[in-house]
Parts: sequence; C-alpha cells; structure tokens
Amino acid sequence: MDDLLNDFLAETAEILAEAGGAIVAWEADPADRAQLDAIFRFVHTIKGSSGFLALPRVTALSHAAEDALDQVRRGHRTPNAALVSGVLGIIDRLNALCAALGQDGVEPAGDDRDVIGVLSEEQAASANAPFAVAGVPLRRDDDFGADLQSWRSIRVPLPLLDSVMTGVTDIVLARNEFARMLRESGADPSLIASFDRLSDSIAGMRQSVSQMRMQRIDKLFAPLPRIVRDLAQDLGKKIAFQTSGGEVELDREMMENIRDPLIHIVRNAIDHGIEPLEERVAAGKDITATISVSARQSGNQIEIEIGDDGRGLSPDTLVAKAIAARVLTANEARALAPKEKLNLIFRPGFSTAAKVTSVSGRGVGMDIVKANVEKIGGVVELRNEEGRGLTILLRVPMTLTIISGLMVRAAGQYFAIPRGAVREILLESGDTVRIDRVGGGEFATVRGEQYPLLRLEAVLGRGRHHGDDVDDRALVIVRPGQGQSYALSVAAIHDHEELVIKPAAPMIMATGLYAGTTLPDNGRPVLLLDVQGMLAAAAIDASEAGRSHDRMAESDAELLAARNAAQLLLFREAGGRVRGVRLSVIERVEEVPASALFESAGRVQAQIGEDIFAVHAAKTPASDGTQKLLRLHDGCSVLCYPIAEVIDIVRLPDAVQPSVAPGLIAGVVLVGGEPVELIDPYWLMEQYAGGAAALADRLPLCRIADDHDGWGQNFLAPILRSAGYRVAPDGDDADEAHDVLLCLAEDGEAPDEATNDIPVIRLRNSIAATGPGDDTVYRYDRQALLDALRRQVGGQGR
Repeated sequence: MDDLLNDFLAETAEILAEAGGAIVAWEADPADRAQLDAIFRFVHTIKGSSGFLALPRVTALSHAAEDALDQVRRGHRTPNAALVSGVLGIIDRLNALCAALGQDGVEPAGDDRDVIGVLSEEQAASANAPFAVAGVPLRRDDDFGADLQSWRSIRVPLPLLDSVMTGVTDIVLARNEFARMLRESGADPSLIASFDRLSDSIAGMRQSVSQMRMQRIDKLFAPLPRIVRDLAQDLGKKIAFQTSGGEVELDREMMENIRDPLIHIVRNAIDHGIEPLEERVAAGKDITATISVSARQSGNQIEIEIGDDGRGLSPDTLVAKAIAARVLTANEARALAPKEKLNLIFRPGFSTAAKVTSVSGRGVGMDIVKANVEKIGGVVELRNEEGRGLTILLRVPMTLTIISGLMVRAAGQYFAIPRGAVREILLESGDTVRIDRVGGGEFATVRGEQYPLLRLEAVLGRGRHHGDDVDDRALVIVRPGQGQSYALSVAAIHDHEELVIKPAAPMIMATGLYAGTTLPDNGRPVLLLDVQGMLAAAAIDASEAGRSHDRMAESDAELLAARNAAQLLLFREAGGRVRGVRLSVIERVEEVPASALFESAGRVQAQIGEDIFAVHAAKTPASDGTQKLLRLHDGCSVLCYPIAEVIDIVRLPDAVQPSVAPGLIAGVVLVGGEPVELIDPYWLMEQYAGGAAALADRLPLCRIADDHDGWGQNFLAPILRSAGYRVAPDGDDADEAHDVLLCLAEDGEAPDEATNDIPVIRLRNSIAATGPGDDTVYRYDRQALLDALRRQVGGQGR
C-alpha cells in the first residue's frame, strides 16, 4: 500500500500543479471547452484514485469540485469568479491534505464542509443566471477513463535515476580515456572500428539517460498564473500574465533549484513593479498591467526572462534607500556607476518596499535570489527602463549534462567550446583569412565574410604563453545561440570530446565568461567557455581590449609576416594511413552523418545542406556513425575527401620527394621524422572536373524557344542542367544575355529571340534528318545534343 500511496501522491501533485494554471486560464475565457474538460479530468482522476485508497476527505473534496464543473459542462451552471475561487479553494485543501499524507502516511481527521459549502452557496446564487457554455457536446466519464489508459509510463525513484546518470557519466569519462590510449598506441584499425561501434552505443545510451532527467519548463511555470491571480486580487491590481517557451526542457535538478527564485521575482514584480491603478492611469498606461515569463535555450544555457511594464527601478531612489538603511555611505554612493546603483537591490537587508507586508519589506529578497542562482552556476541580470518596466534575466547552465566539445589552448591552458556553437575552424595565417585592425579592435575576413576578432588571451586578461607558435594560431568561427557570429583566435586546436558539464564555483560563473566546468580524459579540470558571454564581455571592455591589442602589436607583426608560409594539414584515413594536403586548398572540414553519402551514376556523392558534392571514394562507408570530409575548393568547384580524423596543422617542409607519375600522391615529405604522402589536389580536381558543384554564374546560359507544350522545361532542361549548363526559366525577361538558343520549332523560321551574335541549335521530332543539309538534332539524341552545345559555347559544359 505504501507504494500505491506514493504513486498517488506523485501523480496528484502533478495534477494539482497543472490544475491551478488551467483554472485561471479558464476564468479568463469561460467559453474554452477544452480547458473546462481538462480541469474536469483532473479532479475526476483524483476522485477515482482516492476512492481506491480509502481517502474519504480527498474523495469528498474532488467529488464536490467534479459535480460543480459537471454542472457547468451540462449548461446548468454559469462559470464566474465565485465558482473559480471555490474550485481553487478545493485545490488548496487537496494540496494541504496531500502534504499531510506524505508526512504522516494517513489522512488527517477533519471537516471540509467550509470549502465544499462555498461551491453550494455559489450555485444557489447563480441558479437562475443565463447559461454561458450551453450547447457544447458532452463527454461521458468513460471517455476520460479511455484518455487515462492511453498513457504508458512507469515511475522511477529519483535517487535511482541520479545513480544511473552518475554511472553513465563514469562510462563516458572511461570511454574518453580509452580513446586517448588507442590514439597514442597506434592500435590496429579493426580494433579502432570495434571501439567506434562501442562509442556510438555509449553515445546513444547517454542521450537517452539525459532525456530521462529533462522536464518541460512549463511544469515550472504551472503555479505562476494562480500566484499572480491571488496576489493581484489581494493588492487590488489588474494583471495579465503571459508565458512562452514552455516547450524548452531543463534538467530536473536545475528546475527544482530555480523554482523559489522564480516565484520570488514574480511576487516582487506584482508588489513592487506594478503601480496601483491610479498611478498607471496618471502615467498614461493601460490599467491592466502585463507580466511575462519566457524561456529559451541559448547554446548550452537556459535563459528565463521575467518582465513587467511597471514603474521599473529608479537608481537615485535605490541610492537614497541604501544610504538611509546604512547599506553604504554617501561618499560610496557618489562613486557608483549606473549599473552598480541598480545592483544595490542585491545587497543583504536591502528592500525597496515602503512598508513591511506579508509579501515584502523585510529585507530578505533579491540577495537570496542572486545567491541561490549563483550557487547552481547561474547569473542574474537586470534590464531596467525607469518608468516603463524591469526585466530580470536568469541565465542558468545545463548542469550534469554531456555535450560534444572542442578542446582549445590559450595562455598555456586548455578550454572547451560547445561543438554546436562552432561553425568553422581555420588557420589564422591561411590564404582564405585576412586580419585587419580598425581603431582598437580587429576583424577577420574569411572568404569575403567579415567577423569581429576576439583573441581568447585578451578576453581572459592573460598574455600569450611563451611556448605558443604564432605561425600555428587557429581561428574558430563561433555562432552563438543569439547575437553576432565572431572569430575566436586560440593558440591551438585539439580533439573533440564528449564532456560532462557541471557548474563551476559562483565567483567563476559570475565573470560571465564560463558556462561550467568539465573533466576530460586526461583528468585535468577544464572550463567550458560561454560563447555568448565572451562576446558580451568583449563589447563591455572594448577600451581595455584595444589596449591589450596594442600591447600585442609586435607579436601580431610576426604573425602577419608568416602569412606566406605554406601550411600542411595532416590527417589519418580510415585505413590508418597518415597523409597531408596543403591547407590553402581546404575550404573546411565537415562532419556529416554516414547516411549523407550515397552512390549515384557510378560515383559516391554527399549531401551537405542543400548541396550535393562529389566524394573521392570507391564506396560509401559501412558504419552508421558520422564521416569527416575535407572540402577541397579551387575557386569554382568543390570535392570532398573522406578522412578518419585531423591530426595537426604544420609548416610544409621545403624538401619534397616527387612521385614518378601523376596520380593521387604528389610526393612524400618528412614531418617529425616520419614520411607523409602529399595529396595532389590538381590531379584530384582533374578526375572530377564537371562532377563538383561549380559556381553558377560561370556556367553557360541556355534559353529554350518555342516550348509550347512544356517538353523543353520538363524533359530538356534537366538534361542541360545535369551536363553543367544553366537554363533560363520559362518566360524569364532578365537582362542577362544567353549563350545559346535551343529552338523546338520545325517550321524553319528563326525564333524571335535569335540574333546573329547568338548561336541557335534546332531540335527535330523525327529520328531521320530531312537531307544532307539538315543541321537539326534529334530531340532524343543526347550525345549529339551535348556535342552541338560544346561546339557552340566552346566546351564549357560537361
């Protein structure tokens, strides 16, 4: 019976949490039959379960609420504020009884006729009122039973779930250590392939266990509508409450830790932020105030925003109250910056309330909120508009989660960057990168696209390590969840790893530069960079960043002087062979699902986004994991080269032993005393000429004339495009001149578009030509058509 009671209490707690918000929403829109049915289903479920467990008080309370709601459903009772208050009173009493049941194990003795009687009195007062929701089809109780049976779930004790998560965390760390040992030992490729399959299984298990701990954040928002309604009524204020982002998921433990701070902030907004009705009218505002709570995911963090359209904070008033409360002296107050004045509300013992009430004024408030949020690695930010409202942002990291991270080095230390925020990795001295200094800052231009350049050492306030090579600095193009993408300069790039993220100390998290800490396979703690916070910190400290850049001018000059040095990308192929290719011909390194590679027309190709590229491979990969691809780019075409992993980027040695004949291998060089084969990009692109994606604006443009039945666009145009030509859309009046005109008319008349400067190819319907002078081409003779095109446009097509 104890297990049944625990299950009942857990289920009922969830139901009551959802019921409060649903009732308030239904009060705002009494004609919403879906909300009414949902509330009825809530109390109906509690009544049925409590009857089985012999809990007479719970049964009587839920039965009374069920009867009242059923009267409304049948059109015999009008929903109004008194009825809603009566049902909410029953919800409150049920909460109290469940709390006692959980503590004592038995239902306490007592009488609930006071709350049940409120519903009866309200019914008598509104017996003759007009029906508000009449004429809506009814649902039978059996329908709700069928709804309940549609759920399939089990309840797992939270300590057991935490134990499973801890075990998976240990497995991931052990897997990372084993992976490092395999790389260092030069293990057999078959052993590495077996390990990769094991690694994929561990990743799948990790993902499943992580999802078990996640909950939709709307469970956190569920009690807020009721809190806003009740407190607004007590204070005589009219408030519209809005929530958004309820689908965002958050770790269960984190959700429990921010529940109280969130409720406190909402209550503060109602009591302090929202003005009385007469003040809002005098300020020209709507008498109905608005409080909104929203959630969104930004990178590996969750941002919860609580905003209101009230009076906001007055920095001068805050300072005056702080001086009066002896929180600071007048001299200290004069030295405060505007942001520091706002942050006075986080001082212990400080309150903006004019008098002590049941809600506020005791000086125990935002300092506790800030301390609790920082304790779990979060940050509290204020965005104030005096006279217009206040927004409080809670930025909370995802704790005890496992993410894919990129390990980087700067200032002699290692840091991690969330892999999902990394758009591209390049060598800072590469041919496709240009660094420009503008004022006190720098910009990186990558293939024509410009990014603000942040040097990680400067952002962290550290100098470059004496062992870092200026020639091998790397650029990581970072794309935060929100805000502008930027280029992050680091001393070196290391491997990708599955990282277990936990919150760092509050003082570290308060810097805004870090999102947590992790323990990689070498056992040394590493900080996870907050990609959004670094951009904000760089913008705030722009002047200091400028001074830091000036101090680094000499080393920057050395780096610019090394731009012309050829760089070699070392990689390992699937068979374990180490090879190299000039970094300047690599556009980027892609990691795609193995399923993105497919065979078509006798060649392996890869779908990357909306594009399809040729792949230098004899067959598609046999595994179901991911595949790394080098994207070779010659200015107009792209070819993908499959690899197992990137090893390093080094300076290309001057001494190259060339191959005896043209082929895939251009020659051999010594790197670190070991021979490395050099890939010949010219030979590769030559083999796939016409098979890679060329730049569209360099392809010959064909126009089809006299296409009255659509054959040209439906049959001919696909052939032309697959052969490497562009085809003008039907009816296109663009100014761009076409290179060749294909005429489908057989009457011998030249089409209107024809000129002496544009070649014309005529297509005929019949197989046989009309005579020796017939220069037309049979419409289904593919080779003859392509040969004619090559003659007319100089062989630019395939």
